[in-house]
Amino acid sequence: MSSAPDATVRSAPGPPRLDEHVHDFVRALRGRGLSIGPSEAITAVEVLGVLDLSDRAQLREGLAAVLLRESLHRKVFDVVFDLWFPARPGLGLPAQAPSGPDAPESGEASAGDVRAPGTTDPDEVRRRLREEAIAALVAGGDHDGVVGQIVEQLGSYSSATGTAYSAYQALKTLNPQTLIAAIADGLLSAAGEEGAAPGSFEYESARAVARERVGRLSERVRELTQVAMAARKGAENVVEYAAPALPENVGFFSATRTELKRMEQTVQPLARILATRLMVRRRRARRGPIDLRRTLRRSMSTGGVPIDLVHRRPRPTKPELVLLCDLSGSVAGFSNFTLLLTHALSAEFSKIRVFGFVDGVDEITDYIDPSKALTIDSVVGMFDRVIRETEVARFGGSDYGGMLRTFVENFPDAVTHRGTLMILGDARTNYSDPALEALTELADRARHTFWLNPERRVNWGTGDSVADLYGEIVEMYECRTAGQLADVIGRLLPI
Repeated sequence: MSSAPDATVRSAPGPPRLDEHVHDFVRALRGRGLSIGPSEAITAVEVLGVLDLSDRAQLREGLAAVLLRESLHRKVFDVVFDLWFPARPGLGLPAQAPSGPDAPESGEASAGDVRAPGTTDPDEVRRRLREEAIAALVAGGDHDGVVGQIVEQLGSYSSATGTAYSAYQALKTLNPQTLIAAIADGLLSAAGEEGAAPGSFEYESARAVARERVGRLSERVRELTQVAMAARKGAENVVEYAAPALPENVGFFSATRTELKRMEQTVQPLARILATRLMVRRRRARRGPIDLRRTLRRSMSTGGVPIDLVHRRPRPTKPELVLLCDLSGSVAGFSNFTLLLTHALSAEFSKIRVFGFVDGVDEITDYIDPSKALTIDSVVGMFDRVIRETEVARFGGSDYGGMLRTFVENFPDAVTHRGTLMILGDARTNYSDPALEALTELADRARHTFWLNPERRVNWGTGDSVADLYGEIVEMYECRTAGQLADVIGRLLPI
């Protein structure tokens, strides 16, 4: 008895189709926090029809143009792109020798395998890769190909679990800092300025460009080392730790100096967004209170029924802002960034006064030059001067209670009914008296009082934290990241 073909029999699953691969790539980007809508995901698949898929640089830029909304998210995009579209097929996996009639004889190196065991001198490999790196960096184009070779041929080593990769080993062997002079000479030669003397503008600018490109090369070696290790386990399994967090999602407590520098780049875009929000809110609030006299006069035409209400014209005024910043080491990064953000918004306030504290408190407004843009480096330097030259730190341990009492006594005119008081700190008192009565007095004086806390809410009230007690007196908000901080300030700033 013959039977019809079994329609349920399917071929073994193969590699994903290109469109499925791109959608997996988009899902990975979303998982790292990028905002990508359905229309952008569909467009990303459509643009593949016009991109040269063999040109990895064109593919990268084409997908970035479609999927990225913020230039600050480019680093995360690049790392995830490297995981889904590796620089070299098989990078991080053992090379498979070809089989069949074209396979090389025993002991003969396959084409492109410049470091086949026993056939190539390591010094020759390093010399060749140095020359290729110099040529690529002088040209200034995509150098992922040579970086991939550097990782695979200079950074690989045998571990207990198989071949592994080390960015430290690759960079130590290549010694990229020694490339700067050769790259600078190549740049000068390409510009027809071979005879530029040391110290001249042409010479120094070429050296600066060379240093910047060598720095990018070193960073790409580190990134592609992660990609090489990821290839052994699968991109989906390592994207969570291989791709960095978005700058606005990095926690203040865990941020490194490099991450704080990247977060600094988010200040101006966030400030523009917040200023726009304030402008919209002010436009919506242009109607003042009801003018009873004019409303009754207008109601005469409707038999005394006040159908049309007449409002007084408001007198828009910019509010005052008082910042009370914890400068202790554990919270300094949070205070740095908040000061950068509020300084960028200084045009939205009639006056900003800044006070710093550790176990003492003092005004530091005069340490900030309003005519210059603040940076992480300048704020860190300013805080160092403040610690040395003012009364903000006497013994070094945080004392919120003593600070609050001193602030009430020594600066009675700082907080008024016209101003908003914003306190920045983790509310950890080292088990000293929290001085709740002093915070209550400040809250009564101010028009608004807010407390921004960089700790997780679940940690409030644990150990020496009195955030739960302070939170009963003033409104306290969790601000662990730049994104949370901008959202909170955008909602709280008075108009």
